[in-house]
Amino acid sequence: MGTQTDHLVGRAEELGLLARALAELDPGRSMAILLVGEPGIGKTRLLTDFGARADAEGNLVLSGSASELERDLPFSLFVDALDEYVRGLDPDLVAHLDDDVRTELGHVFPSLTTLAGGRPAALQHERYRSHRAVRALLEQLASAQPLVLVLDDLHWADPASIELLAALLRRPPSAPVLLALASRPLHVPERLSAALERATRAEQITRIELGALSAEEARELLGDLGGRVNPDLLYVESGGNPFYLEQLARASGAAAVLDETSLAEIGVPAAVAAALAEERTLLSDTLRLVLEGAAVAGDPFEP
Repeated sequence: MGTQTDHLVGRAEELGLLARALAELDPGRSMAILLVGEPGIGKTRLLTDFGARADAEGNLVLSGSASELERDLPFSLFVDALDEYVRGLDPDLVAHLDDDVRTELGHVFPSLTTLAGGRPAALQHERYRSHRAVRALLEQLASAQPLVLVLDDLHWADPASIELLAALLRRPPSAPVLLALASRPLHVPERLSAALERATRAEQITRIELGALSAEEARELLGDLGGRVNPDLLYVESGGNPFYLEQLARASGAAAVLDETSLAEIGVPAAVAAALAEERTLLSDTLRLVLEGAAVAGDPFEP
């Protein structure tokens, strides 16, 4: 039984900021927006909805997501976003780039390995060549239509992708490119955090904090299931987090949860438990120990 509506619930203000940034792009200017929020708050859903709208308006939309399983693969975030599209490009489009740029792109993107021509990849301290090459590629892609590059789950990004993103924020493409980024507020790698903070101070990036849904928005998200459960109870227990709300509603629907006693009987939904376990792996040993003690103490607890 589905609980989520077909349309995006809430987030009108955030969508407006994203749309305004896209509208303000001009041929020689790029922009960046960072969505920040806890797991399950709706960052990916918002980016997906915005990407669909941007595509419908005639923009080129490419998206990628970082993964904890690919943190050892250089540039994996950008490969996920760009490689498949680059594979299908007209060779003449890449031919407009200079030889050094094509060579570096051959080392970054698997679909362009033939361009490397057997020349060695740039050493880590020479990665500025790769950064320059990817910037040139983005400018080339945006020459025909504005480019929206969606990069999700930055907190999982590999070091090379973080360096490249920092370079693009420091020296943005001179083309209509909108970087739409998303990350959790905690566990962000120090180098990425510093790059984002530097870009914020320089007004090169707009930061949007995603908060909880309102009680009214939560009822809208529950849809027709709201008649079989206590929506106010689920809202309080989920903290207005759309993912937690949806999972609690799915687990509660069959049991027709109407009070705290019946809610306690269903336990923690499996998807929520998995998400919390993933979050737990990112914690330091000390913080993990504190939370384990808090779990024994109960909720709420005093430090």
